[in-house]
Amino acid sequence: MVIEHQLENQTLFFQAFQYAPIGMVLVAINGSVLKANSTVCSILGLSEEELLLKNVQDLTHPHDFNLDLAFRKQLIEGMRESYQMEKRLFKQEGEIIWVQITVTLVKNKAGEPQFFISQVINITDQKIADNEIQEKKRLLIEREQRYRSVVEQAFDFITMHNPDGTYLYASPSCYEVLGYSPEEMIGKAGYEFLHPEDVPIAIQDHIAILQTDTLSNKIVRLRKKDGSYIWTESTSSSLLDSETGETKEIIVVSRDITERIKKERNLQDNEQRYKSLFDYHPDLIYSMDLEGNYTSINQTFEELMGYTKQEMLENPINFRSFAVPADLELVERHFNQAAKGFAQRYEATGICRKGIYTTFDVTNVPIFVNQQVIGVYGIASDITYRNELWKRLEESQNLYQLISENAQDIITFATPDGVVSYASPAIKTLLGYEPDEYVGKIATDFWHPDDVTSFIDKSILQKSDIDTFTCRVRHKQGHYVWFETTAKMIRNEDGEIVKVLAMGRDISERKRAEQELKAAKDQLESFIDRNVDPILILNLEGIAVRINQAFEKTYGWTEPEIIGLHVLDLPNIPLELKPDVAHNLARIKAIETIEGFETIRKRKDGVNLTVMISTFTMRRENGHITGWAVILRDITDKKQAEELLIRSEKLSIAGQLAAGIAHEIRNPITAIKGFVQLMKSGIVEKKMYLDIMASEIERIEMILSELLILAKPQIIQTERKDIRMLLAQVTPLLDTQAIINNVQIITEFDPDIPTILCDENQLKQVCINFIKNAIEAMPKGGNIVIQVTSKNENHIILRFIDQGCGIPEYILSRLGEPFYTTKEKGTGLGFMVSKRIIENHHGAIAVFSEENKGTTIEISLPIAH
Repeated sequence: MVIEHQLENQTLFFQAFQYAPIGMVLVAINGSVLKANSTVCSILGLSEEELLLKNVQDLTHPHDFNLDLAFRKQLIEGMRESYQMEKRLFKQEGEIIWVQITVTLVKNKAGEPQFFISQVINITDQKIADNEIQEKKRLLIEREQRYRSVVEQAFDFITMHNPDGTYLYASPSCYEVLGYSPEEMIGKAGYEFLHPEDVPIAIQDHIAILQTDTLSNKIVRLRKKDGSYIWTESTSSSLLDSETGETKEIIVVSRDITERIKKERNLQDNEQRYKSLFDYHPDLIYSMDLEGNYTSINQTFEELMGYTKQEMLENPINFRSFAVPADLELVERHFNQAAKGFAQRYEATGICRKGIYTTFDVTNVPIFVNQQVIGVYGIASDITYRNELWKRLEESQNLYQLISENAQDIITFATPDGVVSYASPAIKTLLGYEPDEYVGKIATDFWHPDDVTSFIDKSILQKSDIDTFTCRVRHKQGHYVWFETTAKMIRNEDGEIVKVLAMGRDISERKRAEQELKAAKDQLESFIDRNVDPILILNLEGIAVRINQAFEKTYGWTEPEIIGLHVLDLPNIPLELKPDVAHNLARIKAIETIEGFETIRKRKDGVNLTVMISTFTMRRENGHITGWAVILRDITDKKQAEELLIRSEKLSIAGQLAAGIAHEIRNPITAIKGFVQLMKSGIVEKKMYLDIMASEIERIEMILSELLILAKPQIIQTERKDIRMLLAQVTPLLDTQAIINNVQIITEFDPDIPTILCDENQLKQVCINFIKNAIEAMPKGGNIVIQVTSKNENHIILRFIDQGCGIPEYILSRLGEPFYTTKEKGTGLGFMVSKRIIENHHGAIAVFSEENKGTTIEISLPIAH
């Protein structure tokens, strides 16, 4: 039985071994293959007979064999019962596959090792997939590290934004460029760091990125932490959500290009200056190549010589064609010297296209590029007239005498060492000397000592044969007179100076005007410094450059705390008003002055002040605008006084309405009492009576509410209102008074009247005042017409028209004066307060009246846009 049982067990084992779904191998202790099932043969691509000829080392990859051997040794030594590992095996053609093996050791009853049983599972596909995943992870990590290194070490600064523009991330270089740490930027809106003028550009660009998902490049100014601005060139791109396709983040790469912008602007300025100097210079300016052909000419050249730039380009013209034959050798010699690198100056005559001869004072300057002469610049001044003048002066002494003796300027001749040889008669008129008293003296002996030193320091007449200078000359009476003198050196044919001609003009009046201008400037400085109103001076960039003492005293900030701040960063401006300030700054930059603009400013201790702001431009002597002065007048006390006056008038109106309102309330109360008595008598139909009583009570509440609103102090608060609804709430308060006086109130409202922005309480006060006045103006009764019409797209018109006694012309002119009234018990404040309320609503009021015919009050109010 035992033998049969063993045989049965062996049969079952070999069946399980042979038909197992995984590879099964029996391996001898020395590593040779004893038996292999069909699955493992399929995995390795070998038949069982081929496998029996191999051992484990033949099949195992060398890198995995030592570990496998160590595990088998541990099984033999009893250190473990089994082991599992992944290793590489060789297939028949040398191909490598990955397998997972599980190995156990079979022992006999005596505990001696017999053989190994190995379970083999092919995991090649899984291993390849795992390796691909690991490789992708490795590449992703490398890419992320590389990206982070680029971002954190890049000279450009990189930011990431939410779709709404707030910062999500800021690279460390932001601190190097802007001075902000990333923590100071994250969570804030991007436009907070932009120059106010660049905000619209950024908003437009932001919208474009969200809508089109395209790369965007823009140049804007960013505010640094110290308050200054830098120019940046930014490239923006959007990161889309893979599922929704919507923008998830916006990545912005920015570069500081401030220096580039400065250089570009300097280059543009220099180019413009050079072009302006070249094109519009009154002298002929041109350039030539080394052959003498013109390569560029200015406008004066075109006008005088008769050739256009286009003609020069199409058919190059040589300078030799303009020279007269007598001067050709001279012109050629000087051109050749300039082409060799030596600047030249000479006189020559040229022929224009029309055949006219013109004498020029010519300067030739070599054009150097990389230390090589590539051409010649030429500057030619037309001296035909000057030469003719000097020739005439030399040839005709009589003409010279006539000019010198009748000229209002002083004309003198002097020797090269400064000794006066001639002085015109004008010296008597201007300086008090006879010409003989001046002749033979050194001219500078009559000058103010300080001007002699300046003359020497400036090297007058040492660099040119003609020059102009100013100096003070001593009058015969001892005082000094300011002169502007033009001096010219006269040379002989050998180029030697033979005399100096000078023409001096009295400029004392001009100097006096300059001093007056300086005095006016000093007065302006004094006006600013000593003004009781705070004054702020802004430059063209909107930067505070000065404040006066009143500013420091009123607001509490010192000059060092204010100077250098942009107007939008001034601490006395409430945060919610900064958009208004930006708008007003744009207005004054458009040369639009601001007068009487009412707003709020705060002191250093947090107290708000109501101020009236006015601005005016600051200009240089030449009229160019240098900035703006802002005057901030504190009108807090004035506004409080106005409010008290308005409140007083409101209480007065409320008192005058009391009698009429009492009558209005008595009528519904009488009705209520009557119905209460009927209900007590037992009448069954009570619901109808209760409805009527409730209606009457609501009427009483409405009248009392309007009275309380009128009498109770209210916080001034503007909101959109329909003027027709406001009038509908006011007229019931005056119905009783109107009925008592036999007056009928008629309303004429146009359809589609737009709303206005107003303080409802104050405007009701105005309407009550004018309706009450109209009733009182008609003691015998009549009609009051209230009209509301649209004046234009910006204003509505409200009219109160009565048929009363009218207002005499001499009284009409004094309407609005406090305490001036024709009423026996009037104060004269009603119209003044009403007028002030309308003006505070940016409206206007006009009164038209004719005695015994009636009065019209016309009010214009702006529409709420």
